[in-house]
Amino acid sequence: MNILMAGAAEATITDIKDRPEVYAELYARALVLADGEKRLAIVTADYGQFPLWYNKLLLDAIHNATDIPPEHIVINCSHTHNAPGVDGRWIAEEAEAWLATCLAELVKDAVDALEPATLRVGRAPVQIGYNRRLMNDEGYIVMAPNPEGAVVPWVDVLGAYDANGQLIAVLFSHAAHPVIIHWSSEEMGADYPGYAVEHLRNFLSKTLKPDSVLMFAQGCAANINGYPLRGGFSACDVAGLALAFATYQALSTSEEIPAAPLKTRSVLVNLPFRSPPSVAECEQLIAEFPDDERYVALLEVAKSGEKRTLPFPISAFAVGNTLCFLSVSHELFAEYQLFVDETSPFSHTFVFGYTNGSEVYVATKKDYELGLRGGYEAGPRNHALSGPYRLALLPSVEAQIHAEMTELLARVKDS
Repeated sequence: MNILMAGAAEATITDIKDRPEVYAELYARALVLADGEKRLAIVTADYGQFPLWYNKLLLDAIHNATDIPPEHIVINCSHTHNAPGVDGRWIAEEAEAWLATCLAELVKDAVDALEPATLRVGRAPVQIGYNRRLMNDEGYIVMAPNPEGAVVPWVDVLGAYDANGQLIAVLFSHAAHPVIIHWSSEEMGADYPGYAVEHLRNFLSKTLKPDSVLMFAQGCAANINGYPLRGGFSACDVAGLALAFATYQALSTSEEIPAAPLKTRSVLVNLPFRSPPSVAECEQLIAEFPDDERYVALLEVAKSGEKRTLPFPISAFAVGNTLCFLSVSHELFAEYQLFVDETSPFSHTFVFGYTNGSEVYVATKKDYELGLRGGYEAGPRNHALSGPYRLALLPSVEAQIHAEMTELLARVKDS
């Protein structure tokens, strides 16, 4: 007889040593699933993104505290733009170790809270953002709402219930950049995911325990902005309310997942960057945009002649053959999540972006083929929080990623 267990915990991660002004606390939350043999940990954080090197440090810290293998842990950042990890902001060096310890203790608390659980999964329609890539009259991609562009118009929801029918945790996932407050305030906060958690707590008050954990995971939102961009606190509250209500609807119509063994598979893929523009082309770009340091970095890459690849971790956690969580690193366009939704062999598949490291955008073949007209996400100025990446990936990476996703899902289902 298969018995599933679940445990959850949360902790504030607003930097206590160099505390900024905040409109809402930043949180990390953890859900651990166990079947008696395996333990899988899903961690979410109200952060912009974690670079690959730092995410490895976090995985190692959690492993050392819990004995959960690093390949059985995923860390998803909400990508809120009012937190460290975006726009050149990062935490102080001494805070790096503090946050690693905090996340390790968080997952340990979730392990200690493990209890028999029933899982239920649902989906409801909702759209709180728009595709942000629009082609102008000159044939260049600009950042503006594109009502006809790809979006992921739903929320996927997992509810973990205890023996008394009360919620241990709710995990809900949607794909949209948390940028509704972005630069309308310089204070730190979680943007619409934080508002959604608070509204959802009110909707679910009758089934919550004092220690119930409500956690948001970001999907493939690279080309989707929460709407309205820089709309401020009131607009963010409205978006959070809409997402929370859809999450509540999904839970209300959810179906029980049969208890089954937990399964996991992961793969590290190397994605090739395209060759840089010529030295002469880079020098011309610098002449046209003298204040853009990214073109200066691009020139250095062109001079070096070095061929570069992007480490691209992918992992899949499954509950039997019914439910799967597919986690991808970096900032993927929404089209990749739509592809998984159409092709996954599982009845229910969550897709998390910004997971286990995020440094660059991953666009689609048609976007990369636009070359210098490809815009902020797909053009040669695609840049990282840290590291040497100043190039767009090759258009062939779309087919490569599709193949790797398909194979990984098949492997975990058949394992």
